[in-house]
Amino acid sequence: MSRCYELLSKLAAFVPLSWIWVGKRSDDPRGDAPQFLAEGWALIDRLTAEMQESLRVVELLPADTRTLDERAQAAHALVVRFLAGHFGPAPELESVVVRPVLHGQDLHLRLDRFSADLPICGTVLSGRGTDATGAELNAHACDQCFGRAPIDPPPVLTAAEYEAWTAYIHQSGS
Repeated sequence: MSRCYELLSKLAAFVPLSWIWVGKRSDDPRGDAPQFLAEGWALIDRLTAEMQESLRVVELLPADTRTLDERAQAAHALVVRFLAGHFGPAPELESVVVRPVLHGQDLHLRLDRFSADLPICGTVLSGRGTDATGAELNAHACDQCFGRAPIDPPPVLTAAEYEAWTAYIHQSGS
């Protein structure tokens, strides 16, 4: 994981002993990345300071009112999130396909994750839509689906869906 075992050892100090650290040594370069090392040492410094009880006048409330157990649980959660963020699997990119659908003489666009009966414009096609190539003769392209007219109410799309839709309408020259 990292050639900096001192860093990993200090991070392990914030994880309860009931957790079993299992791993194998590998040549994973993420453990030696400057960002990981810098953030890891900064996290250790922060958590070490948070875990220490500072001297104070008894009549004054402590700056951090959490118990040591609560601080230890918070530190554990931070270390786990930190390690997962650096060594967890990369998030899969959402794959969205835009498909043309012919409904009578109207050509609509739908996203493959939605129902075939519901194009981007929101017009219900009631099961009579058929997949199309997008180049059908005498077909009228829906102004809303092809981005030439506003859609009311506007569709709620994820970033990947929006990117796929706009890329499709720009590449089709609409």
